[in-house]
Amino acid sequence: MAKEAKTDTELEAMIGERIAVGGVFVSVRKDALLGWRATVITAPKSATYAQQLADQVAAELRKKFTLKD
Repeated sequence: MAKEAKTDTELEAMIGERIAVGGVFVSVRKDALLGWRATVITAPKSATYAQQLADQVAAELRKKFTLKD
């Protein structure tokens, strides 16, 4: 089964909806090892928690989606 290609904006929105933490912005970039990686931008107090959630969601989404060039 082939993976569906999504833009960085689409993946960012999908991850943002799934983690549902206020004041968190998600950025998706190419990654040589994983294909693509999500990084959160938020206040330092919640950065670790939000990044862990984003990493978990991204791991699930990488099974279904690739990043469009």
